[in-house]
Amino acid sequence: MKIGAALAAVLGVVLGVWAYWFYSRPYDAARLVQCLPSDRSLHAYLNVGLLRTAGILDLLAGSQGAEEPDYQKFVEQTGFNYRTDLDAVAAGFRDGDEYFAAQGRFKWDRLAGYAQSHQGKCEAAQRAAVCSMPASQAGKTISFSLLRRDVLALAVARDPQGSRVIFPGFWKDPPQIPTAAVWVSAPPYIFADAKTLPAGLGPFRTQLAQARNTVFTLGPSSDQKADQKAFELRMMVDCTTPDDATKMAGQFSSVTDLLKKMLHRDNLKPAPADLTGILVSGHFEAQKGQVIGTWPIERKFIESLVSGRVE
Repeated sequence: MKIGAALAAVLGVVLGVWAYWFYSRPYDAARLVQCLPSDRSLHAYLNVGLLRTAGILDLLAGSQGAEEPDYQKFVEQTGFNYRTDLDAVAAGFRDGDEYFAAQGRFKWDRLAGYAQSHQGKCEAAQRAAVCSMPASQAGKTISFSLLRRDVLALAVARDPQGSRVIFPGFWKDPPQIPTAAVWVSAPPYIFADAKTLPAGLGPFRTQLAQARNTVFTLGPSSDQKADQKAFELRMMVDCTTPDDATKMAGQFSSVTDLLKKMLHRDNLKPAPADLTGILVSGHFEAQKGQVIGTWPIERKFIESLVSGRVE
């Protein structure tokens, strides 16, 4: 009995140490994404801190004076402003539902009070309190809870307590997320419907729908000669075989060359601030079973995109 009790005590200490390590260690990009449901989902990660440092966050958000009155009331009541209090967010989209794991500085009591003052409620759960409130979309509920002091789980889903499926975990195939402002991992079925895709992806839709997975990243330019404010859009397509990758890289290059010829025929010169200028600057190569595509992105294009002037 004494031996059994001693073993149980040792096991309890080991499990306690492991749990402390697991829940207290810093959340990097991969760990934040792995809080989300992994199956049949489009996943994205935004390094908000990097966007803020690069001046892109203010560019996307516009001036504080132009913010909607409802959002200004939200900030006043919750004490949370994404401009200053949000550091990173992982997002998952599945079957019309949305899941988020956000890292930043949160005031739980004020967030809970906000939900309760907007036809919501907060309930104690085994892991943590879960708050919920009606969403603007019919048939959906906003629910949220703290995974820990600086990580908030939030869902906009048909399940009134959808945030419960967001928790620290390990995926069978953990995501490899480089240092980038934006990371998006898209399964092949995402490209099945052309209507849901950005206009620039139209020419590549068929090939991407046949791949195993596609990852897009947006980060600082890797070109040492580029302006310090320049960015690079990078695409990594995971193909079934190296031959498929070689074939796909050739197809992407052919589409880009065709676009260049069409512009030359019409005596048109693409500008850095135009979508056409981005598309014709694409470079593709096959590396083993992957296709790597890169497009230089100048700050002028992002400014045009935000202002709605992209052609």
